[in-house]
Amino acid sequence: MPSEEVVLITQVPSDSWFEGFVLRPNGKVLASRLDKPELYTFDPEDPDAVPQLVCTLPDCNSLVNICSIPGYSDEYFILASTADLEVVAHKDVWLWRIIMSDDDSIPPQTARVTSVPEEGYCLGVKAVSDRVVLLPDGRTSCIWHLDTKTGEKTLFADDETMEYSVADGFFGVNRIQIVENYVYFTNSSSGTFCRMPVEFDPSCEEVGIRRAGPVQTIIDDLPSNLDGMAVASDHTHAYVASHIDGHLHKVLIDPTTGKGESHVILSSLDNPTSINLAPSPANPNKMKLYIVCCGEIEVAWMPREDNPWEAIRDINSAVTVTVTQEVVETSS
Repeated sequence: MPSEEVVLITQVPSDSWFEGFVLRPNGKVLASRLDKPELYTFDPEDPDAVPQLVCTLPDCNSLVNICSIPGYSDEYFILASTADLEVVAHKDVWLWRIIMSDDDSIPPQTARVTSVPEEGYCLGVKAVSDRVVLLPDGRTSCIWHLDTKTGEKTLFADDETMEYSVADGFFGVNRIQIVENYVYFTNSSSGTFCRMPVEFDPSCEEVGIRRAGPVQTIIDDLPSNLDGMAVASDHTHAYVASHIDGHLHKVLIDPTTGKGESHVILSSLDNPTSINLAPSPANPNKMKLYIVCCGEIEVAWMPREDNPWEAIRDINSAVTVTVTQEVVETSS
């Protein structure tokens, strides 16, 4: 059984809330800020690295999430909006494209791609190609298909496993990840982790991906308030974070049946919101799980738990501190 070592990498600007990040080809992190329209980058392998503000997008106040674009190096889609985090609502949602430079001192190229018709609250964005993205909508309880060329948003999938419970939070389907011929997703309010078979159609670029079978429930007894998720490329395990209680769950998956079992491997994270699993730059045979955590977020609907990070999360004498951590898988 692999063991996990937690290492504090850096503290991103105080009084901040990050919900999405990606790992760039150069190994740096690119993180989108939910409570401001700001994008940051830093080197997670450099303990002295200071996060740099990459850019601020106009005509919005929130960068909801970010994803890489398949087939394009160091290019990303960002979902941006005008949000009210106190009442959990947003409007004027746009998809942006960001093209990074090899030199971080040079501002990236930015372009509005399309407006996004918004009925609920899309919490994530995953690109199938530069033409098609999938948007998990935690309020409408479905996954949307968005054509980035025409701006047309159509229903990709809806299922009872995506529905939210009013008693256990605002959101149903929350995070999604595409791994080969499956779309994996979490349900924040019900504590379920599921996958759905899909098929790709490169011959029809405006479609790109189709649902290919029923949803498979991997596990249904995780706590509510699930947020970050990362699935291994071989489908054998995944990590799922619960942002309220600070727990990180490892889910062991039978790739054939899609059934799983979980156990808590960390229980003291400070509001983990986003995670990413990638080979370690120092040793590609080992995997690193990068975790972004937010500190003392002051919204009425989010209760707080005491944890060991409390002493440093307000080190700047500010309300919040976002902590980026890594979990390293090592053989015991």
